[in-house]
Amino acid sequence: MIITDTTELCQNCKKKQAVILCDGCSIYLCIDCRKFDLWGYGCGHVDTRVFCPICFDDIEINPYSGKIDGKHKDVIESVYPKEV
Repeated sequence: MIITDTTELCQNCKKKQAVILCDGCSIYLCIDCRKFDLWGYGCGHVDTRVFCPICFDDIEINPYSGKIDGKHKDVIESVYPKEV
């Protein structure tokens, strides 16, 4: 996570001062456009990640977003079948 000096405008909405860079594509983001996620690993370790809306939804960039791509959807549904 890279915090900015607020001299740049948000590259997503182009209205407010940027406060942070996207961990996926490095664009400047304001407090309204940033999206946080937590990446857990090891034994109780958690890293905070910040993304623009596009990178947040991209499972190649943010695999912990909870999104499911078409390649893995059938596997997930076989483990967690939909309730009838």
